[in-house]
Amino acid sequence: MADAPAWYGERRAEIRGEGYPEIADIPTVDPNWKPGKALTVSGAEMAIIQAAFATDARAQAPAIGEAEIVAIAAEIRSEFEPGLPPGDFFTETEIAAIRASFNVPRVTEGLITP
Repeated sequence: MADAPAWYGERRAEIRGEGYPEIADIPTVDPNWKPGKALTVSGAEMAIIQAAFATDARAQAPAIGEAEIVAIAAEIRSEFEPGLPPGDFFTETEIAAIRASFNVPRVTEGLITP
């Protein structure tokens, strides 16, 4: 094992299931805990954070409205008109003929004796 790559020992331990916590060791959440109790930011600090968010360019509403977006989508869709040509698929008769050509009775009807 001296020539093994560095990750080999970790992988062996993982395969053996070593290093994982036991179910009994996983901590549980106190049922009386409320998410709001965990907030550590004051109202004044929250106002500063909200003001910074509101002035950030990434938080601004889009420059175009729904009508413009719909028009752009229609323009893009029109580039794909008239669509795909009708399919040139086999007819049911042609499919039956192809299947019949592969119908080898000794295989399909179990005529091969072991």
